[in-house]
Amino acid sequence: MARLRPITLAVLIAIAPALAGCGSVAGVTGLGWMTSSHNNIRYTDTEWCVPRKLKKVLNRLSDRYGRVTVTSTKRWWLENWWKGGAGDSYHLNCRAVDFSVSGNPSSVIAFLKRQKEVGGYKYYRSGHYHIDVGPRRTW
Repeated sequence: MARLRPITLAVLIAIAPALAGCGSVAGVTGLGWMTSSHNNIRYTDTEWCVPRKLKKVLNRLSDRYGRVTVTSTKRWWLENWWKGGAGDSYHLNCRAVDFSVSGNPSSVIAFLKRQKEVGGYKYYRSGHYHIDVGPRRTW
């Protein structure tokens, strides 16, 4: 029995960084980790961290515009700082997604505006989009 304790402790220590910062809203209450994504959605960052609401929006996007590539979900504070993110970025709490998709940016933004699950939204000249579950806004 004494052998199990160090193993249990080691497992908990190993998975703690993966779970830390997941945010109770997106990670547990939002059940993002339980909602599947369409095959047309490719993640280059953690899929489990995306809130259920935003996964639904991404699924609708892929139905309409084709392949969606998710490039940023959860950010650690240092990564967020390095990328120039706001100090209170929704990425820090698993409540935002950056992605790219084919299609006219005006059309994609109009589509995102119609999605009740989307709070903040933005198109960047680099060709990617940002959506989050915060209050309705753009910048």
